[in-house]
Amino acid sequence: MAKRQLLHIIGRESKICELAIHQLENKIRIFEKKYKLSSGKFYERFQKGNIGDEQDFFEWKALFEGVLEWQETKEEVMRLAS
Repeated sequence: MAKRQLLHIIGRESKICELAIHQLENKIRIFEKKYKLSSGKFYERFQKGNIGDEQDFFEWKALFEGVLEWQETKEEVMRLAS
């Protein structure tokens, strides 16, 4: 019984991670379309200081880092399941 409950909790947490990632990616797509640039390339340029200081870029960076953090959390949750 406890194992089944644990697997249920892990499944729920995984879905929460997926939802958070999906919502952040939807917001990120707006910036990718607006600036015609993938988030990966944007982030690389931003980290090197080669993109500018527009407010959009700071928001985009935060959203992208949020996706990375949620992906890491989901990986940790899935490790618990195995």
